[in-house]
Amino acid sequence: MSQRRSTTGISEKPLAVVVKESMPNKNSEPVMQSSLTLDNDSGAETEPLSVESRYQNERKSLRLKHWRESPFAVGLTEPTWMEERIHHRSFMHIDHDLPDDQTGCLCCSAAVCPLLGAGRVGNMAVLHSSTEWVEEIEEDEETGEKRSRRYTRPSLQCVVGPYWPMLAFVTYPLIIGVSWLAFKNVVLPGTKPLALILTWSSMTIGLIVALACTSCRDPGVLYRNEEPPAQNENNWRWSDQAQTYRPRNAHFDSDTMVVVEEFDHT
Repeated sequence: MSQRRSTTGISEKPLAVVVKESMPNKNSEPVMQSSLTLDNDSGAETEPLSVESRYQNERKSLRLKHWRESPFAVGLTEPTWMEERIHHRSFMHIDHDLPDDQTGCLCCSAAVCPLLGAGRVGNMAVLHSSTEWVEEIEEDEETGEKRSRRYTRPSLQCVVGPYWPMLAFVTYPLIIGVSWLAFKNVVLPGTKPLALILTWSSMTIGLIVALACTSCRDPGVLYRNEEPPAQNENNWRWSDQAQTYRPRNAHFDSDTMVVVEEFDHT
């Protein structure tokens, strides 16, 4: 390989850009640093970044940006379920920045949720959401004057946790199967009072509906708080996993990858 000569007589060699990415913390934004590597003593040349490496670095940057700009207190995950599907298919590109799948069900969400157009908050699938207006009272630090601020934020109306495959393929089949066997072998044979049939039917249907309402309800996902409330600052703690302040009764759940206040269900 021929080398070009500069006007100073020093040979010029290809410069390789090495990209280093640091994880964000409480007091800093994600930092992208670039350095130039040139080894004139050994004569070794560093290979430039490949197209695949630049693609992976761009994905990491977008992932961090989406994480820090999310209105919810979530951990670091893929931004969408389609990205999660790509991540699961790329077995040769193991991303050590992302936590391991502790639920074992994310592959099911990655396969089904893009087909349904479901959104993503942490490891939870958002089937329906809306926008709500919020009014907040702010106090000026210099003058002490209080003023109100109105803004919009997303509201989770229908969400399912990462274990929805267990609900769909284990819990519901058991309930429906046992109920059908009981109805077929106990209720149908012989003459049963109408009140008994109606009572049994209403209780079975009520169980199915109640389970659906519980499993598809927002478990209490906390919104992101970059600063603790001034009037209650001592009762809030910093969460490194979600990069947000949280009240004492809220905790980061590694299964759902969100901060849940008054933990209810997953």
